[in-house]
Amino acid sequence: MRRADRLIDLVARLKARPVNRADDLAAAMETSVRTIYRDIATLQAQGFPIEGAAGVGYVLRGDVDLPPLAFDHDQIDAVALGLAFVEQVGDPDLVAAARAARAKIDAAWGNGPTPPPSQRRLRARQLFEQRAPDCAAQIRAAIRGRKRLGFAYHDAQQRRSARDVHPLALTTYAHGWLLIAWCPQRSDFRVFRLDRMTEVAVRADTFTETPGQDLATYLRQRH
Repeated sequence: MRRADRLIDLVARLKARPVNRADDLAAAMETSVRTIYRDIATLQAQGFPIEGAAGVGYVLRGDVDLPPLAFDHDQIDAVALGLAFVEQVGDPDLVAAARAARAKIDAAWGNGPTPPPSQRRLRARQLFEQRAPDCAAQIRAAIRGRKRLGFAYHDAQQRRSARDVHPLALTTYAHGWLLIAWCPQRSDFRVFRLDRMTEVAVRADTFTETPGQDLATYLRQRH
């Protein structure tokens, strides 16, 4: 990430919470605490009303307006390709969101209407059967709300089982979609193919991603 982009990200994080510790900011932004100290000093020198000290926490006083988004051509291409991919593989809600986002970016970038498909130079294509099933929208809602998720699952041998898990993340890949989850019943991480899930139900009760049972732990173990 470019330093200018990192500074904007840092200001946004300072705005989001009343008090921010450097350790927490460094972990969230995947950088070093030393870098956070330097960036805070840079923002303070630029006139941002940031109070606090190392080891205590930082507070952003008053209203701060971030500069409007500015993309270079490569960044616009990356966003365009990503949105095109989402339109191909997403569930209906994500497809609609991708199209709306594309229209906003096109209008801001070119001061004109969204170009027709024939004028788009970066494209994505995915097999229809590999697109996200409709239940993906329910799963995304469960992930956002930290809600337990229940469903029936059929494995490769067509054996059926009832599952009740803590949904952590969704992954799309060349052959479809996967749910990464913590399974309390088995006290371990599990990965499920969405095309093998039926009777999906978002539970009313929430869960907390505790250390050792969270996405960060899963990624460390697998990568």
